[in-house]
Amino acid sequence: MKNTTATNALISPTFNGRSPVSANNFQINPNRPFIVKGLLLAGQVGMIAGEPNLGKSAIMSCIASHVAMGRNMAGMRVKRAAVLYVAAEDPEGILERAYPYMHNAPNGAAAFEVLDVVPDLTDPREVKEFLKYAEAFREYHQCEDLLIVFDTLNLSIGDADENSARDMSRVFRHAQFIAKSSGAHVLFIHHVGTADRGRPRGSSAMTGTLDTLLTLVKAEDDNGNAAMLLQKKQKRIRKGEALAFRIEAFDAGTDDDGDIFTVPMAVPYKHDNSLVISDEKPKKSSAKPAISGARANEVLRLLKAMAKHDPEKWFSQKEIVGLVGEPFNDIRENQDTLRRAVSRTLGTLEKAGSVEKNGTAYRYTTGVELIEEDPRADAPTLH
Repeated sequence: MKNTTATNALISPTFNGRSPVSANNFQINPNRPFIVKGLLLAGQVGMIAGEPNLGKSAIMSCIASHVAMGRNMAGMRVKRAAVLYVAAEDPEGILERAYPYMHNAPNGAAAFEVLDVVPDLTDPREVKEFLKYAEAFREYHQCEDLLIVFDTLNLSIGDADENSARDMSRVFRHAQFIAKSSGAHVLFIHHVGTADRGRPRGSSAMTGTLDTLLTLVKAEDDNGNAAMLLQKKQKRIRKGEALAFRIEAFDAGTDDDGDIFTVPMAVPYKHDNSLVISDEKPKKSSAKPAISGARANEVLRLLKAMAKHDPEKWFSQKEIVGLVGEPFNDIRENQDTLRRAVSRTLGTLEKAGSVEKNGTAYRYTTGVELIEEDPRADAPTLH
């Protein structure tokens, strides 16, 4: 006879040590961690696919530069993250396309680095080694978030066949492993097919596995040719509007013959004298102390990171104004307000002993590491 006393509680069965999650007890978290809000989420795998010569590398370098600097882009909020750009095809070309945005940023101000050594994403051992490297890269640059770009897909898959569902399923399982384990957004650059320019070239297995699929198409506006980045698939968020870019020539100096040397620069449609400023201002938080704390931590992080490369170097307030990221995005459109906010923040940090001042210049020194906690840190994130 079975023992049916009340002391015997039912225990949920497990599979491989894991228990199922109760749907009726599940609580939705609306604050999904993002790299670019409405476009790239943390812990996911995405792809940009397009025809040759539309500016994929220039546009990706533009997006990556905004992420590294923590600057809003074309109406989208951007969270500062370390950028690891794995460029097997043309590493110097990526550096040239990032140059218009990054050349004035001193070491430590923004983490955007290009790697020309590509892991074979079909090999589990290489995938695990690359994951260790990516996590060490993020920790070295003292960033909570990470964007990993593989340019291009076909150079990251060893001897695998991009038309094989089996091979592509293995590659994207490994990409998901990297994304989930590190909390990074893993983004592939790829080509579209010749028969169907609206989908990536190769097996449909990759399209089914992707969290985010963006396709680049040629377009025109009143000023001539442009490129439109279309959101074809978003697994966890609503698909947003297309992003528009023009590829312009950026004057990078003169060569030995005195001729002007230019590099391609992707420019989103909405821009001003900063990197890119949205016409749609983000809502201001009513919690002013939290904003103050986030700004203080941003300036402190910036000076500390730059001191890691050159502890003796001083930075003017003007330089710091040009380098601060996300916590200052809501006031960046007004340069006077931005300058005053940075000045107040530097004064607070100087009083706390976290930075030292020499005339009108500042640098990091040992002292109070945290001014105020940013309440956003309590939000669940994927790491």
